[in-house]
Amino acid sequence: MEVAVHNESNSIWAKIIKSLYGPNGGFETDSPHRLSSNRGTWKFVIDAGKRLDSIGLPFNTSFVKTAGNGATTSFWNEVWIGDECLRNKFKWMYQLEEKNDATVQDRIVKIGDICSGSWCWTRSPLGRALGELENLSNMINSFVFRNIDGDSWSWNMTSSGRFTTKALTDLIEEKIFAGNTLHIETQCNNLIPKKIEVFTWRARLRRLAVRVMDLDSILCPLCNNDIESVEHSLILCQNAMEVWKKVYNWWGFTNVSNLSISEAFLGRSSHRLSPLQEKAWQAVECVSGYLIWKNRNQKIFNNKTWNSPMALNEVQVKSFEWISRRIKGRSIDWLMWLSNPISCVA
Repeated sequence: MEVAVHNESNSIWAKIIKSLYGPNGGFETDSPHRLSSNRGTWKFVIDAGKRLDSIGLPFNTSFVKTAGNGATTSFWNEVWIGDECLRNKFKWMYQLEEKNDATVQDRIVKIGDICSGSWCWTRSPLGRALGELENLSNMINSFVFRNIDGDSWSWNMTSSGRFTTKALTDLIEEKIFAGNTLHIETQCNNLIPKKIEVFTWRARLRRLAVRVMDLDSILCPLCNNDIESVEHSLILCQNAMEVWKKVYNWWGFTNVSNLSISEAFLGRSSHRLSPLQEKAWQAVECVSGYLIWKNRNQKIFNNKTWNSPMALNEVQVKSFEWISRRIKGRSIDWLMWLSNPISCVA
């Protein structure tokens, strides 16, 4: 989004964002105080970037300016050389600058293949500023202008420099799954949303927040009979097991009694299934577990509980909705899905 703010600087939406949040759209780390008090949609976009920073993806500093000729690149206020803006790296020099909005073209002179600084000070640099001037001059001497007509923005998290949602999603998943210290395999199933894949992976790692740490209410909120754990909430609880029995029966399977958290959501069955049927069954298992957990949270926070027929119906509806939209090369009939789901993906 930061790239779009600059690359589409003449568009109406970009002008509005800049008028509200400043020339960098509020993405800079030292953004104006007015941003923190704003609660608009754009504030949520910027906050999302901060959350990515917290998991080790420096999203808000990943957009960099490429100085083609330097005519539209701020020398001091944009990241175009190094990994931070020069006003932060060379603070003493910046205080002496006569023109704080000077461009790269204003401050760099190219003679042959060598670049050097062209300065305009309020007074001559002394002391620390003189030391900073030497370091900055060395940086500039090795700088090479790109052989392009003008300046542009790029994203440094991909080799192409082009931002895409898919590339960011892949990086987020890589960071999340890098914490898989128990070496639990992660299943990639394109028949269900990413959030369901992440949920099932966390479930198999036992990384869902249960109430076992809340000493005042450690019992399962659904059955109120046993201490709550991930295994209990998703499988062993009598309410959860009722859902699993109906789901298994819907698919014509009978081995639900052997279900365990370690084997759940893998799509494995004693029945002979084709690869597509196995993937669809895994999708249904993942959806079932996700909805059981969602029901558990509804009980805790809203005091709402399924009955098992309602639960089965929601599993059928949601799995049909997600699978039918994602499966390629075939159309799934709703009535057939209810009566014989295996034949739908034969």
